[in-house]
Amino acid sequence: MAQFNGTWEDRELDASFEPFMDAIGLGEYKDKYKGATSTVTYEINGNKWKVTWLSSMYPDTPMTYNIEVGKPFDSKGPDGSDVKSTVNVISDCETKEHEITNMEDGKNREFIICRKVNGDVMEYNIEAVTSKATMKGKMYRKK
Repeated sequence: MAQFNGTWEDRELDASFEPFMDAIGLGEYKDKYKGATSTVTYEINGNKWKVTWLSSMYPDTPMTYNIEVGKPFDSKGPDGSDVKSTVNVISDCETKEHEITNMEDGKNREFIICRKVNGDVMEYNIEAVTSKATMKGKMYRKK
């Protein structure tokens, strides 16, 4: 899992963002999130991961998650939303996460998030399970 170690950042918004937000019923929030960028730092030590996430929307609220791969964990989003996740390793450069998040509108949404690292690019695919919507994106290793 050493492929994930380091800091990753968004640089552009994927075209699938707006249709995804509409499909999952959060179209009214897409303008709020449209310009947001995030930085994620992974510190991998075997099956124990420390993931620190910072969003431009909540610059004073970095979120740190201590994860044990394959075990469910409860956490909070920067907006206070409840998040339940399990991260599984597919290969040295690929993960698959199951997440249930209580969104701003008070409704739970279920997601499958696949991340794959290829050199200095991490591609991700987020599938909204109930609405069958998909959003894709890329993060880039910060130098």
